[in-house]
Amino acid sequence: MALILPKRLLFSTVCLLLILNILSSCSYKRKNILFKTPKKIKTQEAVVVYDQKGELKTANYSDYKHRIKVGDRILISFLNNYDIGKDAEQSATSTANIGNSKDDGYLVNYDSTITLPLIGRINIVGLTRLEAAKKLEGEYGGRFVINPIIEVNIASLSVTILGEITSPGKILLDKENTSLVDVIALSGGLRDTGKKNRIRIMRNDEIILVDLRKIESLNSKSIIIQDGDIIYVEPYGIKSQTEAVTTLQGLTFIVLSISQLTILSLQIINILN
Repeated sequence: MALILPKRLLFSTVCLLLILNILSSCSYKRKNILFKTPKKIKTQEAVVVYDQKGELKTANYSDYKHRIKVGDRILISFLNNYDIGKDAEQSATSTANIGNSKDDGYLVNYDSTITLPLIGRINIVGLTRLEAAKKLEGEYGGRFVINPIIEVNIASLSVTILGEITSPGKILLDKENTSLVDVIALSGGLRDTGKKNRIRIMRNDEIILVDLRKIESLNSKSIIIQDGDIIYVEPYGIKSQTEAVTTLQGLTFIVLSISQLTILSLQIINILN
């Protein structure tokens, strides 16, 4: 009887391992994929736009022009000489020197205004940077500066990139028309475990699915990154199950250890008997 029990225990252990293997391959499949839609997206196109339900959507993108919004940080530079008096010149010069760091600039307040030297509060929300520059040239040129030439830039343009990327995180953009390929390059490139044909750009209520294996994807204006976009590089199947498999491996190790100790103890008892 002493030899039968270990065989039964071994059989039970093998069955348990088979069950754990089935769970790891089926129950936990795609559990770690982010930003899944209720309906699985399947397409052979290079670039396709879907809504958050996974339904095909028609979207016509043109050249991206960021419109200033609350919370943006604005850089303002005077590009020519002007005659506005010593004190005012010092104020304007400090404005002209802004822009050496991404942390500098004027914050657009919750009331849609920014506070500038000499002219005070002014509303530029909803304007492109060129439209804002023309408006400021009008404000300064009418009272303080002779024929001002003003440049406006947005220092707070950013994108978040996640998934199978070398350096995931938030990236500040130095220009408006930055492509998906540029952002991937800035983040160190794709990992080998990342799906090149399932790169997602989350933009408001849209999901843009990009297949970078196809050269025609580079011609789509949809992959021009906009402020606040979220980019996600999906992992391959085995990578997407890593956490679940790791947990099951730990459980399997415990079960095997207990089984082996039990079998060894029974064999020792059998020998002593």
